[in-house]
Amino acid sequence: MEQTLSQTRAAQHIVWLDVARLVAMFTVVCCHSADPFNFYPGTSPDIADIKFWGAAYGSILRPCVPLFVMISGALLLPVRGDASVFYKKRIPRVFFPFIIWSVVYNLFPWLTGVLGLDPRIILDFFPYSGEEVMRQSLAVSLGYIGEIPFNFSLLAVHMWYIYLLIGLYLYLPIFSAWVEKASERAKLWFFGGMGSDVAITLL
Repeated sequence: MEQTLSQTRAAQHIVWLDVARLVAMFTVVCCHSADPFNFYPGTSPDIADIKFWGAAYGSILRPCVPLFVMISGALLLPVRGDASVFYKKRIPRVFFPFIIWSVVYNLFPWLTGVLGLDPRIILDFFPYSGEEVMRQSLAVSLGYIGEIPFNFSLLAVHMWYIYLLIGLYLYLPIFSAWVEKASERAKLWFFGGMGSDVAITLL
């Protein structure tokens, strides 16, 4: 009887997935360490080289994000049990921390104003945040918070992955039914077609 990853993970650790997760976490940290180069605010005569190597270094490490997505798919597909049970178990784990931290990040500029801090301190934490947040205005912060259901703000730009993850969780039970019932030939055609489309797009 064929044993799936979702069945196996309950009985033992899948070592290669643990290694893949470690690689993904390490490369995410390395990738974000390039941000100070990409958003370098100085006027160095080598600014073009600084930004070029920051972009090159970050691009090489970008596969960390799709690697996390593939790990999630490998562990969760096929989804076992009722879809409502899956949603109740997964969504709250992501949704509530996401809401709390999104609000905290978006209130940060206003809180620096309440504490009487120089607006430039905001750029130390969010170098890509723009001039609007430098006003340290509660109205600006509340405006960003109001947009949370639709999009991430410049202060919570790293939360984009959570939008992807919530969408992935909503989609997996539906996709799982096809994964279980589709023939191997259909799967090869589907994923092969997706791969060729991506290749054509990149070219």
